[in-house]
Amino acid sequence: MKHRVTVSLASELIAALDRAPGENRSQKVERLLKEALARRAHARWVSELEAFYHSGRPADEQGEDLDWQALAAEAFERGD
Repeated sequence: MKHRVTVSLASELIAALDRAPGENRSQKVERLLKEALARRAHARWVSELEAFYHSGRPADEQGEDLDWQALAAEAFERGD
């Protein structure tokens, strides 16, 4: 179920929205919000992962873990 929402935006934001891919402004806004929420969830996941790997681990293990973490984050962004 979808709901109608009215939003007022600055002219430069409307221009950027109009340049974005999509058939209409509603689809564009919905896609941009979904992408923003996904990025926020990803950032939270990375932050929690970093906190886990840095908690009480020897320095040599942390370095190796950071390499694996970077690889996993890259794969996550690509969708592998």
